[in-house]
Amino acid sequence: MNLAKIILLSIGILVLAGCAVGWVLTSQTLGSTESRLDNAQADVADLQQELQETRDSLSNTQDELQDTVASLSETQGELEKQINETNNYIDMYENTREELKDTENELESVSDDLLVVELRNERLEEDIAEIQEQLDLYIDTLGTQVFSGIISPGRSGNSIIILENNSDAKDPTWQELLAFLREDKTDKNLYVSGEYECGNFAQELHNNAEATGIRTAFVAIHYYNADSHAVNAFKTTDRGLVYVDVTGSTVSYPIPYMDKKVIIAKDEIYTASFIFPSAGWYIPPGYEKVQSIEIYW
Repeated sequence: MNLAKIILLSIGILVLAGCAVGWVLTSQTLGSTESRLDNAQADVADLQQELQETRDSLSNTQDELQDTVASLSETQGELEKQINETNNYIDMYENTREELKDTENELESVSDDLLVVELRNERLEEDIAEIQEQLDLYIDTLGTQVFSGIISPGRSGNSIIILENNSDAKDPTWQELLAFLREDKTDKNLYVSGEYECGNFAQELHNNAEATGIRTAFVAIHYYNADSHAVNAFKTTDRGLVYVDVTGSTVSYPIPYMDKKVIIAKDEIYTASFIFPSAGWYIPPGYEKVQSIEIYW
């Protein structure tokens, strides 16, 4: 063989060898690439699966967010409603507080008015009590003049009559009056014309009774014949107004008690009778007609 053929043959062999090697390398490369591609495809599939799952999760999350937004929107509406209601309550509270303030002012004004009314009522009650007390003095005293707080009704004997009142004295019962008269000795005094007369008897009995806490009055009697006489009056709680005459005698008589219960009325005859048993002694049923009566409490 000539050299050229040999060279060409060598080149052809080298080419073929190179191609074989290239094919082998290419085959290996292709195998490796296919394997890598398969892995890549598997990774892509996994990524696509994760992407789908992520999309599904995002979709669920979006739905939940929408639900949350709707819920928040509803809650916001309720809050706005509650805020409006709260504002209304605040307005009502403010209005109520203003009304309460006005009511308190009105109550203070009413309280002041009530205080004034109470003071007036107290004064009125005091006036009524005083009037009632005055009216009580007039019970059973028709045809008489009644005086209260008079220092002196005049003179008797040789002295001015001075009445000593006790502000704590009370009206007695009939039995309390009898017990006082039994103990009192005024009726044992002697009647001395120009010195110790009927007015002095009535004055002494009055002052003695008041001193013991028994309320009594000095009574001046005027007759149509121009004579005068003095006795006492007691407003008993169970027998009403009672007139008592304790004027004694000009001489000493053995009479245990000179206390007399008398009946006095305008235009009627003065009538007296012993209160206690007097051993047969008696007083005439009457001797003069009464013209006027003055009662001094």
